[in-house]
Amino acid sequence: MAGQPGAIQLDEAALEIAALVQPVDAVAALRTLDEWAARIADLLPPASGGAQFLGAANRVLFSDLGLRGDLTDYYSPVNSCLDQVLLRRKGLPITLSVIYIEIARRLMRPVYGVGLPAHFVCLYNDGLVRVFIDVFDRGNLLTEADCLDLVEALTGRRLDPSPLLFSPVSDSQILTRMVNNLCASWRNAGEGEKADHAGLWLKHARSSR
Repeated sequence: MAGQPGAIQLDEAALEIAALVQPVDAVAALRTLDEWAARIADLLPPASGGAQFLGAANRVLFSDLGLRGDLTDYYSPVNSCLDQVLLRRKGLPITLSVIYIEIARRLMRPVYGVGLPAHFVCLYNDGLVRVFIDVFDRGNLLTEADCLDLVEALTGRRLDPSPLLFSPVSDSQILTRMVNNLCASWRNAGEGEKADHAGLWLKHARSSR
């Protein structure tokens, strides 16, 4: 279920970022994603639609597995580590979103990342069902208006709705944001040397992919 061979997948690249923090068992992490995807698939009847997928994903990931945002130690570097978020079942919005995106990819479901200001959500859009998923808030389903309310609550600014604001971002943009989050965590902890090393990793990754 891990996908077709070829270019490195988002989950594999995210595990490379995690390895900047501590050693990673990538095989175990990818197996966990496979297993969680299989649990969702077991709940889906043939030719299931978007609403059924969203319901099954929310049941498995948030009700059964307890995936959630880390509200107590938000800026901890481990919240940027995909393997640790899978183990602890809590993390940052973007790392949790990577889990959701990669599980959806295994199930061939159209889920994308959307980088809102100060928050990161997923977008499910199959042409019939279009809804945003706040993976940080236990899979809460959002409209565009809900997303604007959320950004306003976080930033104090009311943004004008625009197609660009709600557009999916690329894997490269997701990885860049993940590294930037990790660097910010290290700099806040006074570990600028680690942040510089992560920045060099990102520069090399951009030039080699």
